[in-house]
Amino acid sequence: MGGGLIPCRDAGGPAFSVTLSRAAEGERVEENRSRFAAFGGPCRDESSIAPLVSSLVSVHRLGKATQVSWAARYRTPEGRLAESRHDGGEAGAGRTILEAMQLIGAGDCLVLVARWYGGRHLGGARFRIYSRLTVDLLKGSPAGG
Repeated sequence: MGGGLIPCRDAGGPAFSVTLSRAAEGERVEENRSRFAAFGGPCRDESSIAPLVSSLVSVHRLGKATQVSWAARYRTPEGRLAESRHDGGEAGAGRTILEAMQLIGAGDCLVLVARWYGGRHLGGARFRIYSRLTVDLLKGSPAGG
C-alpha cells in the first residue's frame, strides 16, 4: 500500500482527543466534476493499516477511484506516536489528510479519501476538500470529538 512510518518528536504524550472506534463513512462532495468521499476506521498499529485500507476500498467499492489517499496516527506499545501516509496518486494528499488529523488531535485511526477525477483541474481547492472531509469525518463520527 505504500506509505511508511514518519518519525515524530512526540514521546508518549496525552491520549488523542479524537478517534474512531469503528468504521465510518463521511460526506461525499462534488467539485467541478470531481467527486470525493471520506472513510475511516480504528488503527492501533502499522500491521493494521494495509488490511484496513484494503477493506475500505473493497466495502465501499473504491477500486475505480482515480486516487485513494490516506493517513494514520497511533501510539506504539511503547507509547511513541507513529504516523503513516500515502498519496495514492495525488501528490501531497496524504500529507494534507495527516495535517488535518494532527490539527484536531486525532489518533488511533486511519482516514482515507477517495477521488474520482472529473477532467478539470481544481488547483488548491482539492487540498481544502481533503482537509475538510477528514475533519468532518472525525468530528462527525459517534466516537469523534
